[in-house]
Amino acid sequence: GGAFFQRLKQGLSKSRESWAQKIGAIFQNRQWDEQSLVAMQETLITADVGLVIELPSPTRVVLIGALRAAVPMPAAPILSLKSSFVGTLDLLRLRVAIDASIYDSYLGIGPFKASLEGDLALRSSWGAQRDLVVSVGGFHPSYHPPPYLRVPALRRITVSLLKDNPRLTLRAYVALTTNTQQVGADLEFYFKVSSFQIVGNFGFDALFQVFPFGFKASVRASVAVRAGSHTLFSIGLEFDLEGTNPWRVKGTAS
Repeated sequence: GGAFFQRLKQGLSKSRESWAQKIGAIFQNRQWDEQSLVAMQETLITADVGLVIELPSPTRVVLIGALRAAVPMPAAPILSLKSSFVGTLDLLRLRVAIDASIYDSYLGIGPFKASLEGDLALRSSWGAQRDLVVSVGGFHPSYHPPPYLRVPALRRITVSLLKDNPRLTLRAYVALTTNTQQVGADLEFYFKVSSFQIVGNFGFDALFQVFPFGFKASVRASVAVRAGSHTLFSIGLEFDLEGTNPWRVKGTAS
């Protein structure tokens, strides 16, 4: 165990030094020539982008593309991020819409890689209807975006910390709207030995409303032991708190 963590520490140290040297070499070049810009692009990010403009009287401008980032270096990244996106500027309705999906991405090195996936969305309207919606991974279960903003169903940001057996998965979201702030997560655990399974879950959701001030918060946890399709033992706890006018408190156990 100690030898592994020592090798891991050395590997991360070398990656950090290489990253610092590469970025340092770019920024030390005071002449931002084409070679420097190419080096920066190769080090940080690459993207393929297409632009669509309505003619003859442009009312919408659409940007479509795919983005790839490899940090600290493309040959041996610790963070590999891939995303496709669509951005629309509606000059008639005075709205901006951006939708993006993260896919085939991971964080880690060697066999210790946590896969990443999920959806993001942004909506901004400054015309007759003024609104703002920004989400990474979706929304609080009780919140529904205004229909005219056409926000699609969003996948939670999902991080697979452990795969197969045992399996540990984190699903999370954070959102900001004109009148709310939202955050939530679920951590799921699965372990199987022969025909026996242990399944666990811990999660929370929170929504804070600015005007009139109020909030909703819930916490839940459960664990079950199963043999095949039969549940031998299970326990579940859930607690809900809502306020401030009126206050509501609810708790259940099973």
